[in-house]
Amino acid sequence: MGKFLIIGSGISGCTAGWELAQLGHTVTIVESGPGIGGKVLTYCCKATDECSRCGVCIAHTTIYDALHHKNVDIVPGAVIDSFNNDGEKISAQIKYSNPRISYGKCTACDACVQACPAQCITKYNRGELTEYVVDYSKCLLHNGEKCDKCVVACKASAITADKAEAGIKVSADGLLVATGHEPFDASKKPRFSYTRFENVLSGKEAEEILSRQTFLTNPSEDVAFIQCVGSRDPQIGRNYCSSVCCAYALRIARMIKYRNKESKITIYYIDIQNFDKAFSTLRKSMVESGINFVRGIPFNIEKSGNGKLKLSIEDPLGEKSYAEHDTVVLSVGMGPNSDSESVVTLLGLKQDEFGFYQSDMSNVFVTGTCKEPQGINDSIAAAKSVALDMGNVGK
Repeated sequence: MGKFLIIGSGISGCTAGWELAQLGHTVTIVESGPGIGGKVLTYCCKATDECSRCGVCIAHTTIYDALHHKNVDIVPGAVIDSFNNDGEKISAQIKYSNPRISYGKCTACDACVQACPAQCITKYNRGELTEYVVDYSKCLLHNGEKCDKCVVACKASAITADKAEAGIKVSADGLLVATGHEPFDASKKPRFSYTRFENVLSGKEAEEILSRQTFLTNPSEDVAFIQCVGSRDPQIGRNYCSSVCCAYALRIARMIKYRNKESKITIYYIDIQNFDKAFSTLRKSMVESGINFVRGIPFNIEKSGNGKLKLSIEDPLGEKSYAEHDTVVLSVGMGPNSDSESVVTLLGLKQDEFGFYQSDMSNVFVTGTCKEPQGINDSIAAAKSVALDMGNVGK
């Protein structure tokens, strides 16, 4: 059986890691952040009275499976110090931060949380998935002090923290890059007044709010969704469709309307991408529920005299109109991570015209949203496929 290295512990990396482990291979997953699971853990279920097929629940189960598989070793707070690929074997020196928790041993007893004098360990618990995230900036070890209280408190001997940083050397038959994406920074489109007005939100911010409460500002709010912010825009070098924004916005809009019947919702769009076989039925049901679809993208947002947001809109025929809303949600596009150039240089990857990763090496693979914009379900499917290809390396 083979040995594989995966960079990134989001849904793509964890799916591929679990699939490889199920085939009998051993897998090391390196994660630069302090937590495991990536951006998908910040997403909420978008079900109404029926499943919306957003994939969030499947993602949590997959991450749990990878976290607890005996053939998978996940190393958070880690960076690759050195990397070498001779075409047949890959070797990498990994530097990681302590405390480090072994989830094969962890019993989720919370003893480490209670024992930490700096309160730098927090628990993430959703469904069957439980993990502990360490804020290294608060940890006494990383502030030049000695501390082993979490280690002593852990009766399962699942924590190591003898020093602030440690290293391991990994030898592998193949490498998978699954480093994810970066949402477009909407402040780069000043006409939408993002960061200028507090009730202009990105889709991610809106979802984080809706994971805590049933509305954005109030149950009878008037919400506008603006599509294609930071995608399909040649003026900023992003003349591509981020593919997931339509499904994302429609699911959130439907969820708000379902939770609060008195809310008013308008979706401003260029065109709506048909994202699955149930799309026509979904859109029809949304229109019947009172959600308004307007073809045209606002070109400016200002505050009106009554405190509402005033949108200036131009339709496909060039006709201008105005509308007022309480809150605006910007459906921002996907793009490569800000550290993409350093990753490309270190690993010998290539990039397409928009900066997404490509590989022409037989033992280096790329999957997920660092390769192209994808939703959760497509990311899972692509990761399963690439895992089968990786399993054939060296045969």
